[in-house]
Amino acid sequence: MKITFGFILLILIAISVTKCKKDDAVNSSLKGEWKMTDAHCDDGMIVLDPGGLNVSGTFSFQGLTYNATTTFTDNPDQFTSTGSYTALYTTVILGATTMDTIEVPVDSDPGAWSIKGDTLIQDINGETTKSIILEMTGSKLRLRNDLDVTVPISGAPAHNTATVFTTFEKQ
Repeated sequence: MKITFGFILLILIAISVTKCKKDDAVNSSLKGEWKMTDAHCDDGMIVLDPGGLNVSGTFSFQGLTYNATTTFTDNPDQFTSTGSYTALYTTVILGATTMDTIEVPVDSDPGAWSIKGDTLIQDINGETTKSIILEMTGSKLRLRNDLDVTVPISGAPAHNTATVFTTFEKQ
């Protein structure tokens, strides 16, 4: 279970670390290096389906320490993420609560970014993710990702939904 939930957490973070483009003012405020200062989820739901049995549970996580940065460039509009952070990950399945501290790497290949309205869109190796921009100033970026994915866990599908919030400060 620890490896499984670590993998799910990696997916959440990969979705949360993002890119941008809208107009020159937005590009100027986003361009540069951003350090992650918060990552959390309070409403995660998981449905495991081992052998046709539906087992549901909840999960949450809260970042504890951060050594992760994302750098945005323009011309071309690209981004990369490096580093990691640790998070306290809590799951409740069949009434049993498990708490684990997990180190989450956020290293990524370079990706393209754009902004459409209040949505930050990123494309890494052909996979597109979208984040809702909750706040974007010259010094702070807050994002919300609505997660809805199915991943295999020990050969059985596990459907996950969650709202993930991340905050970054410009360096």
